[in-house]
Amino acid sequence: MKARIMERDFATQAKSVVDDILKDDPITATWAGVHRYDADMPDVSEEGFSHRQTAAKKHAADLRRWEPEQLPPQERIDWHMLCSRFEVQVRETDELEPHKHDPSLYPNIAMSGVYSLLARDYAPLADRLPALESRLKQVPDVFAAARRNLERSPKIWTDIALEETAGAAAFLHDTVGAVSDEHPRLRSALDAALAACEEYRSFLSEEHAHRNGMPFAIGRELFDFKLRREHLLDMDCAALLAFGEQAMAQTQAQLIETAERIEPGRSWAQLVETFSRELPPEDSLMEHYRRGVADTRQFVVDRGLVSIPKGESLQVVETPTFMRPTIPYAAYMPAGAFDARQEGLYYVTPVNQDLPLAERREQMLGHNRFGMLLTNVHEGYPGHHLQLVLSNGVESPVRKVLSNTVFCEGWALYCEQLMLDEGLTDDARVRLFQLKDQMWRACRVVIDVKLSTGAMTFEQAVDMLVNEAHLERPNAVGEVRRYTQSPTQPMSYLVGKHQIMQLREREKSRLNHAFDLRSFHDRLLSYGTIPVALIEPTFWR
Repeated sequence: MKARIMERDFATQAKSVVDDILKDDPITATWAGVHRYDADMPDVSEEGFSHRQTAAKKHAADLRRWEPEQLPPQERIDWHMLCSRFEVQVRETDELEPHKHDPSLYPNIAMSGVYSLLARDYAPLADRLPALESRLKQVPDVFAAARRNLERSPKIWTDIALEETAGAAAFLHDTVGAVSDEHPRLRSALDAALAACEEYRSFLSEEHAHRNGMPFAIGRELFDFKLRREHLLDMDCAALLAFGEQAMAQTQAQLIETAERIEPGRSWAQLVETFSRELPPEDSLMEHYRRGVADTRQFVVDRGLVSIPKGESLQVVETPTFMRPTIPYAAYMPAGAFDARQEGLYYVTPVNQDLPLAERREQMLGHNRFGMLLTNVHEGYPGHHLQLVLSNGVESPVRKVLSNTVFCEGWALYCEQLMLDEGLTDDARVRLFQLKDQMWRACRVVIDVKLSTGAMTFEQAVDMLVNEAHLERPNAVGEVRRYTQSPTQPMSYLVGKHQIMQLREREKSRLNHAFDLRSFHDRLLSYGTIPVALIEPTFWR
């Protein structure tokens, strides 16, 4: 009886905490499919950030009053997820003060608030218009708060924010402008939002740029803390760096072996350069991605690799303009966890038509047909889309809202090898690109550690991606820009894949001939997108 009361009491508190998270972050609520805050924007004033930090500290203290070992297994997982969330939030905000130093924060909040109401048809447009108008009216307040809050930034962050603000203006003018042409009630709010973008752009270029000079590196101590408390990893910077360097060496050997099988005498880099020129026509890029997604989904069904829930769908769309500065290739936006309609968005970044012809051609190489197949697996089936649709189906409200990048990205990278191992294609050129992309992820581990601890410059990181992983330079620049703003995210891919492979091997050893790949995948994904360290204790029960 006591255990049932404890379970019920904790579940009540956990739900209350999730409700507070969504109320304080109405944009996250909209994306999650909770629409009662659709007319609101987050309070990005100094007072608003202070309020959220105070609330996070209180939640962390309240959660620490529970004895996790006394909770049932599923509630214990939720407890760990919530504690991790608030402990990391409190320390990062105290030490990094992003509202004072990250100029990208404000255009991202402003545009995500608007875009989240247009990205999905979760209700008729007429029903969404009042919320859209309300959020548009609040865009000037977001940028005004930015001008009050920002103190100084790394120069590269100001450069990124300038591009993002230009993208925000283009998004408002083109996408929201088309809506306002049909619904004139939006025009006044839209014009004010556009003017606010221009004012912010001027502020960044004419005033804030002169305050540049701080480093973007978060330092070894905070990086180690994030590894330990955000990702629940039993490794520090030194161990992670050794893992990344070993992975680079092992993948390099596999690349050399694969290249020798394809065409003896030519290096893998030479072959990748040659095969990268097998491109779809630029004007039909999106259609090629759409067909590829359909093909990989059918393969998953035919081979029975993972159970696909009924009612899910995946739409391939162009990356919104305000997101393109940090998404050089593709990305995934999951369906709302609480939405009945489970439709994910697969963003593909088209070639930048404003670039010179030579740079456009180089950027297009990232969309070669071999890499495209792997990207479809990674972002679509059985990668992020399938994984996160299944994650949305968990009963826990905590795990509907909170997730972990190591498991999320690790699963998607694991799927790239899985699909080839299971026979998606016997073309050795695709295997070459899979290994090439694994080298890219191994480089990410090394770069993540060194960039975040100040042991590597921005230019050195770009050079590593170009020279070791053979990324096209414009895309490598876009990659490293993102890395500077998201420490411990770049390492997630290969570390997560390694954890999943280890778990699978242990399960195969335990079950021997009774091991079933589909059952393993279904059970693994049934927990939600959480650290493997929280899955392992109950996986074999």
